Amino acid sequence: MPYFLNFGTRDSCVRESASFLCDNSYRKMESWKVGIDCCSWDGVTCDRVRGDVIGLDLSCSWLYGTIPSNISLFLLPHLQHLNLAFNDFSFSPISSGFGQVARLRYLNLSGSQFSSQVPLKLSHLSQLTSLDLSHNGFVYLEASFMKRLVKNLTKLRELQLHEVDMSLVPVSSFMNLSSSLTSLTLEACQLSGRMSNNIFHLPNLCELNLKENRELMGVFPMANWTNPLRFLDVSSMTFSGELPKSIGNLKFLRNLGLNECSFTGSVPISLGNLTQLTHLDLSNNDFSGEIPSLLSKLKELSYLALQFNQLTGLIPASLGNLTKVTEIFLKSNNFIGHIPSSLSFLKDLRSIDLSNNNFEGKIPNFFTNFTKLIEVDLSNNQLTSQIGEFHRSNSLQILRVENNKLYGSIPKSISNLANLI
Repeated sequence: MPYFLNFGTRDSCVRESASFLCDNSYRKMESWKVGIDCCSWDGVTCDRVRGDVIGLDLSCSWLYGTIPSNISLFLLPHLQHLNLAFNDFSFSPISSGFGQVARLRYLNLSGSQFSSQVPLKLSHLSQLTSLDLSHNGFVYLEASFMKRLVKNLTKLRELQLHEVDMSLVPVSSFMNLSSSLTSLTLEACQLSGRMSNNIFHLPNLCELNLKENRELMGVFPMANWTNPLRFLDVSSMTFSGELPKSIGNLKFLRNLGLNECSFTGSVPISLGNLTQLTHLDLSNNDFSGEIPSLLSKLKELSYLALQFNQLTGLIPASLGNLTKVTEIFLKSNNFIGHIPSSLSFLKDLRSIDLSNNNFEGKIPNFFTNFTKLIEVDLSNNQLTSQIGEFHRSNSLQILRVENNKLYGSIPKSISNLANLI
């Protein structure tokens, strides 16, 4: 049975006709009952001493409808934490009433089907340490909001604006971001212009995501680039020239996404210094030369993508040292020679794509014996051999070997590939 929820103060947080229409909530709101202390309700946090409501977590609660400006939620004077993520507010505007909750430190409105302009009053929440407006589809920011945010929200540590339209915001707005920031996501925000490399020098930044801003240009610091970055993704931004060796100074980096960034030159040897990397994506650039053998030092790596470049030479046998790798993509380069047998050490491999190169020689037997391997693409090479026998516990779903120089009969053991699609 649908019902309304009224968010009152500590003394009146009871269920009655008011604001949010809730239909078959994921939480079911079974604990939200008249006559029961609201501090025991699911998603409600109260101060242990005074009993004031200081936190509301109603994420994933199937709330829908609009949020009126006179809702009692905005009158909770001690509220510090508010999470309304992943509900459905019918593409209504974000209410300026959120700006009245002066003590808010955490505000999450992500994925809740809001629309229209982000109200300027949200930039008055000077106590905010975390703001998330991501994944709302039709929300946009104006330059005046960003200017106020930079000026007023000096305590901000996390700013998540994934898919918020910022096409009206000049990139110069990011020159004076708070040095307290630890996480900044501006993915797919329609930013344009040249981003100052000051953003890469923020002293406490652990996560920076600028990917999918195709009109945005950037320049990495050439020297003295050290900070605690663990996640860096600037895919589909435009950079010019070579990837600077200073990238190797980011010793804490675990995820590096540089897909489609127009880099040229060789893959820097300094990447071998990033020994905590688990994800490395250099695909869709113009890197040339050979794969540095020092990449074999990346013992934590699970994902390696170098496809669609101009890389040449042999695949270094030392790649077989990357024993935690589960996915390798080397498609559409100019590699030559034999596929190294050392890849047989990659027992956790699930997907490998070596297509559209100039590999020759035999198809290594380990491709038909690995029990975790799901996808193999060796098409469009110069391989000359028969197809080996397939292990009975083989997990292959996709096998591509067309446009090679294979000979002989198809092995009967191909019938063991019960998962093949």
